[in-house]
Amino acid sequence: MAEKTQVLLVSGSGGAGRTTVAAATGLAASRRGQRTLLLSLDASRDLSGALGLVAPTLPEVRGLPVRVADHLHLQELDVASELKRRWSEGRGEVAALLGGGLEGVTAEEVAPTPGVEVLLALLLLGEHSRSRTYDLIVIDAGDALRFVGGADSVGWYARRSKAPEQSARRARPSRMDPEVLHAVSDKLTDVGALLRDPTVTRARWVTTHDHRTEQSLRRACAAFGLQGLALDGIILNRLALVGEDAALARHPAVENLQHLVGTIPVTGIALQGRDIVGEEALEAFATRLYRGEDPARLGSTPPGLGVGKQAVDVYRLEVQLPFARKEEVSLSRREAELVIQVGAFRRNVLLPRMVAPLATAGASLEGDRLVVEFKKERV
Repeated sequence: MAEKTQVLLVSGSGGAGRTTVAAATGLAASRRGQRTLLLSLDASRDLSGALGLVAPTLPEVRGLPVRVADHLHLQELDVASELKRRWSEGRGEVAALLGGGLEGVTAEEVAPTPGVEVLLALLLLGEHSRSRTYDLIVIDAGDALRFVGGADSVGWYARRSKAPEQSARRARPSRMDPEVLHAVSDKLTDVGALLRDPTVTRARWVTTHDHRTEQSLRRACAAFGLQGLALDGIILNRLALVGEDAALARHPAVENLQHLVGTIPVTGIALQGRDIVGEEALEAFATRLYRGEDPARLGSTPPGLGVGKQAVDVYRLEVQLPFARKEEVSLSRREAELVIQVGAFRRNVLLPRMVAPLATAGASLEGDRLVVEFKKERV
């Protein structure tokens, strides 16, 4: 049993080779003896394709971890199967979060509900983390921000939900146990904390080089910082190159991005001459990508979100917001929650118990950090 399961979110722009990087990373980690799970949140099953596998067709296998190689399992989220497992005839965890009163509704009817796949993925990750079956979980996360922010969104709803009332689809009261809602809310809170713990979870951004790369990376770094997600590396894929691979480190596009992001490692990968499918091709790709280093770690960043005590009844909340401009940032407060908006990105921060009773005393941007101060109001 692993002491602590590490989580690596591989995210990035569409078509940049994110799935290839995720598959190669998971395979390379397993070759080093790390018990690794490749987890895909994408219904297209591209991860199976990258590994050269045919998706399982048996109902009892679909959506469950499948052994790919020594120390390596693959699991592709199957919404219908996972929802059915957690439905409990409309009285399970998902039903509680949807409001209860769904005893006469089938799991299949609920499956198309927006956001259900994110909720299921969060619960699944929490389950794997608690079991500690794996040393490393590599997640092919197309929209990592939606995934990480989902824990906050659902938790926000659960905190404000009362005991289930009558459903619009049923004439009699729900038999939903309020304790089910409390229990699943606690699970999601734990998953949210896990995703924002830089000693456990890191994100790796995959992109290609074009005129929009720098702007996209600025937005991504600011959004990751807002969500408190540690970004440990940037992979600039499919670079046009003349000469040996060693020249990648001196490629102008790599040097420009490295200058932009500072200490976050930027790795360049040359455009490959063939499709990267199957274990052999993925191993070769991983060798070029990681050059013998542990693929589970490129680098690290400090915690993206933290509350510190400055004096008696005086606290400071610090959020890393690289590349954010003052005019893009707005704050609002509702009781124990602070809402931070940075451009199109938003986060609801649940303040700790010792901070919640205090008034918001001011906020400022100090370099790449947002600093919010809380003080006790004078009578």
